Amino acid sequence: MTTPEFTLRPPISSDVYPYLAFLSNPAVSIWLEDRCQRPLIASEIKAFLFGGAWCPWAIEVEGAFAGLTGFQDPIPERSQARFFIVIGEPSYWGKGLGTAVTKAAVARGFNELGLRKIVSDYLSPNLASAEIHERAGFQIEGCLREDAWREGKWADRAIVSIFGNEFGNEMV
Repeated sequence: MTTPEFTLRPPISSDVYPYLAFLSNPAVSIWLEDRCQRPLIASEIKAFLFGGAWCPWAIEVEGAFAGLTGFQDPIPERSQARFFIVIGEPSYWGKGLGTAVTKAAVARGFNELGLRKIVSDYLSPNLASAEIHERAGFQIEGCLREDAWREGKWADRAIVSIFGNEFGNEMV
């Protein structure tokens, strides 16, 4: 398996409609937050890209927008933020891109943003997300049982985190 080369860059206005298209794909949106389970409009995407996320990065592969990653919900007094990732282009699934992007974003969180702790979560049936977080060094902190309704049943939400020293980060 060859992981596609990627760039993390600030989002730009031309990312809005591709991201909206990704979120309109049930195979992409099913494991995302509850707010993504209903049709979204461009103004909601713009608000998130340019104001809702604390530190978003567009994932670019071969010059094309492939998804979004970054941090939100910062807690400055704890030097903590919540990590998120959406690989919206299905042709990149299963090729290691999610793990590589996660590791790159987490490194930036510790090195550039000065975070001490990074938290994240995923719905337990989403095995790909579980693997991405595990490969990047996240540890399970707990579980919110039956936290989201997906595919006709309740799904548990795994709560995970990583500290800079667990990431093997010398700068923290």
